[in-house]
Amino acid sequence: MVLDTTSSTSLDKQRIPRVLVIDDSLDSVKLMSHILDHYKCDVTMAFDGQDAIPLLASKPYDLVVLDWQMPQMGGRDTLLLMDRLLTEKKVNKIKKTIPVVIYTGHSEEELDLPLVRNFSYLGFINKRQAFSSMMRSFNFILRSI
Repeated sequence: MVLDTTSSTSLDKQRIPRVLVIDDSLDSVKLMSHILDHYKCDVTMAFDGQDAIPLLASKPYDLVVLDWQMPQMGGRDTLLLMDRLLTEKKVNKIKKTIPVVIYTGHSEEELDLPLVRNFSYLGFINKRQAFSSMMRSFNFILRSI
């Protein structure tokens, strides 16, 4: 009998995506956690932009899911602050942009997306869309990172 180890070896080498979720809503955080756990992601949660900054500085992320409407510091300001941190501290040594998914209850047309150096806009997910739609969206997003 021949034992095929190629499939287990390739599974061992498969990289687990590291995702930073920034959202002030506990319900949204639970939903994102559920979806990303389904796709076997290493998920870190921040409840506002101020909490996200030290997390972003502490380890590299493959994806950021960012709520656009937050009371203390909105998504736009959070993104600009994170971009400035990566530029000033040279935390992003790889020089590869970090994909960002904007997660909001607003329409995409209402967003005022700033120009940033260290992040690339990968998608927009409306909080009001159906769960199955969100699952499909994240399936596509995670395959592209």
